[in-house]
Amino acid sequence: MLREGWCLVLVIWGEKYSDAHVNLAIRTAKANSASLRHVVLFTDRDRPGIDPLAEQRPFPEFFRRPVWFTHGYIAKLSMFSRSDLPPDMACVYIDLDTVIMGDLGRVAALVRGPNDYLMLPPGNLIGFGPLRRLIYRLTDGRVYAVGNSSVLAYSSAAEPNLCDVFQAALESGDPADPKLHIDDRFISWFAQARLRAIPSSLAVMFRREFLSRTRLGQVFKSRFGSLLGRRKRLVAITLNGMAFTPEVIGALEDGARISDSKGRTGSWSDSALGPAKGILTHYFSVISSAQAGKDDAGGASSMRG
Repeated sequence: MLREGWCLVLVIWGEKYSDAHVNLAIRTAKANSASLRHVVLFTDRDRPGIDPLAEQRPFPEFFRRPVWFTHGYIAKLSMFSRSDLPPDMACVYIDLDTVIMGDLGRVAALVRGPNDYLMLPPGNLIGFGPLRRLIYRLTDGRVYAVGNSSVLAYSSAAEPNLCDVFQAALESGDPADPKLHIDDRFISWFAQARLRAIPSSLAVMFRREFLSRTRLGQVFKSRFGSLLGRRKRLVAITLNGMAFTPEVIGALEDGARISDSKGRTGSWSDSALGPAKGILTHYFSVISSAQAGKDDAGGASSMRG
């Protein structure tokens, strides 16, 4: 049985993200969730500017290969390191370009047993589920659905432990196997038999939720999401590689066209984005102020879904 509460897990290395991103994630998570008990930050070096609520952990030695920080992000698998996590507890991992809008404890609550895994689903109609698990079994694990690891939920008590299985697979498997080089793939393969999708009523990828390759698709997404009121209940939006920075967001005029690298476009407007527009604007304003030294990301508590 899992212990009460949940643990927020974060990972940082290099210079792409600052202390401000980490602190804002920690403080927004805390402000929105009374059940948050621990925060664990895996980091490449000691970061004295990080909120003391976070327990800073060095990357396990095995995962410190330089290539794993630049291609495929295998270093992220450190998040499953059992010895660095509180025992028998639900964990929620988010990428640092994920904007928290509500109680991530709602995601943690989906972890009901030690071997439950949830992640953002593939961008197709089949997703995860019985059919995928059947295909996985029939192909002896060669064919599996690949989710997105920008938001993950799992248990620190999982057995076997993913880190141990990865190390064994690396030592005995085919060096060219894609799952040994991309974190999303290995997590999906490892957890396929128990893997479930994080509901789109809780967490979404910005580009999938708000952008489309056609004008009709953009209209449908904005009206469909608003009609259900689903976007007002979201607890997290991951930007997942969107080229958003405080400078970019600050320069956007209402109604401006926004796009991703795969040809999807959308509108920077209240009608298209709903509450997300104001929350994203506030998020980047807080980051900008913190990085300029005006505050320390203390505006997190106002970012509520």
